[in-house]
Amino acid sequence: MEVLDKVKKQGKKSSYSISIIMPTFNSEKTLEDSLKSIRQQEFDQTQVEILLVDGGSTDRTAEIAQKYHAAIIHNTRKLPEFAKQQGLLAAKGRYGIFIDSDESFINLNSLKNRIRIMEKFPFVKNIVSTGQVCKKGEKGVVRYANFIGDPFSNFVYRYNGYNRIEDLTKQYKYKDIGNGILLNFEGCAVLPLFDALGNMFEIETAREIYYRDGEDKSYAANIFSNMVQQTRCAVVMKDDFLCHRAILNKKIYLNKLKWRVKNNLFRTEGVGFEQRRKKESGLHRKRLLFIPYCVLVVPVVLDAVRLTIKNRDLYFLNHFWYTEYTFFMIVWYVVLKIFHYPVKMGKTYGKDKA
Repeated sequence: MEVLDKVKKQGKKSSYSISIIMPTFNSEKTLEDSLKSIRQQEFDQTQVEILLVDGGSTDRTAEIAQKYHAAIIHNTRKLPEFAKQQGLLAAKGRYGIFIDSDESFINLNSLKNRIRIMEKFPFVKNIVSTGQVCKKGEKGVVRYANFIGDPFSNFVYRYNGYNRIEDLTKQYKYKDIGNGILLNFEGCAVLPLFDALGNMFEIETAREIYYRDGEDKSYAANIFSNMVQQTRCAVVMKDDFLCHRAILNKKIYLNKLKWRVKNNLFRTEGVGFEQRRKKESGLHRKRLLFIPYCVLVVPVVLDAVRLTIKNRDLYFLNHFWYTEYTFFMIVWYVVLKIFHYPVKMGKTYGKDKA
């Protein structure tokens, strides 16, 4: 009863069908495309709540939000992980969707199709998109990042960001249900990495698990893993791609890789891989295997060639350098941690300093 009382206090009663929760920080370059793709959905817009959880933008983010009738919540901690947490607790919808300010829906019936599946299969509490695509002519580092995520995650999860279904049907039990595939995770020691790119969830269930688990500060950032640990199922939509317009160049991407390493090693909130590892037994072994994978070099070279051929994209040969850089960062910061050397953590994703 205590859990349900807390849910009610947070505004459990739904005023909308869907709450779109979007972390923002100086997002004017991509925000309008993202918001437009929500407002253009073939869905009753009076039933769509858009919450921008903003980390202190100084550009036109607020102005654009107002144009598309989006509410702004102030995120004093700046990082998107905490923005998601605030959004989850403030949302007034029956269902929630986490989407980034550089992501846009492509399928105009995305919201409608997802709700139909939730209503048809009430035991399903999580739905994810098919994958992400780039705009025509996008630079190589964006194409690579969209497919890979980061080299460490790609090694652990064998992640295909372009089309999740392609690899999922090889790794997990599934059932074709028309507009999507229903995944069964019973007995699985490792769950897919699905906390981003339009993850949809039932808000009431999400909050119940959040309060039951002791109001973990990293809960929303790992919401797919945290919820599916309980439900053991999820749906991946067909023909429901998002366009990802990452503002990336090689320097920014390397900074993001470094940030992810530092985030997992030094942040006390347990956001990211380290938090998932506590609940997914298979992740510890895969983490250790990353060491010989990088040290032996040849497996990384073979993977770079495989990815290049698979995607017909020569830029993927850079997978070798990005992987070895990630490994070097892990070794470097582990040494600093062992010797208790002070390491600065920035307040915005990928923009911190060593």
